[in-house]
Amino acid sequence: MIDMHCHIVPGIDDGAKDMEMSIEIAKLYSENGFKKVFNTSHFLGEGNGASRTDLEESFNNLNRVLLDEGIDLQVLPGNELYISMDIIEDLEAKRALTMNNSRYVLIELPSNDFPLYTEEVFYEMQIKGYKPIIAHPERNRSIVKNPELLINLIEKGALAQMNFHSIEGMYGKDVMLAADLLLRNNLIHFLGTDTHSNGRRSPNVASVIKLISSKVGKEKLKELTVINPNKVINNSEILVEAPSRFKKPGLFNIFNGLF
Repeated sequence: MIDMHCHIVPGIDDGAKDMEMSIEIAKLYSENGFKKVFNTSHFLGEGNGASRTDLEESFNNLNRVLLDEGIDLQVLPGNELYISMDIIEDLEAKRALTMNNSRYVLIELPSNDFPLYTEEVFYEMQIKGYKPIIAHPERNRSIVKNPELLINLIEKGALAQMNFHSIEGMYGKDVMLAADLLLRNNLIHFLGTDTHSNGRRSPNVASVIKLISSKVGKEKLKELTVINPNKVINNSEILVEAPSRFKKPGLFNIFNGLF
């Protein structure tokens, strides 16, 4: 499997605090069947956090250490870009990283808001040749209340990555129900652990894998964890199934048996 979203590189953001923790996380990845992971350190804009040069040096060093330790895990470059009107400028200036230097870009929306400029930014990104991937949309309160917001972005070319642990309630019941809704209605194209440590937010996904497989089947699971991530690595086109449209917005649908 390939993890589309993690913070394994040490000392960069709120992820692994040191190399020792990174190594422990890598061991957990191997134990859980992962061969490659995208390190997606937070990018909050120019001057906030590690520079591209420092980040590239850090994940190259981590890969060398994992090789020396005999851990069969490859760390790939990426950023989790917090949405702003400056994203395109940051990408064009090479301040922010795309996923493995491809056209694909992981974008984080605020948890409690859906910026009015989101659609405009995504449109402009695609005009420039980039492909936005929305990080954990099931955790965005506006999308939880109104999944039509996500449907609109996907119909206009965006993709979406769900956190594995959302489906089992790590982030609360509403997020769990939203994750189930989005997953079963063709609104999720990748899965990610969003690993930050070797503790609660880790790559321990064995039980979650079984749960997701029971909901969407083994072939869909493979698409989300192997096929689509490999297409990102190779900068290949991802063809997605059209998302379902909802009769009514929000989680109210679930309780009315509309799905």
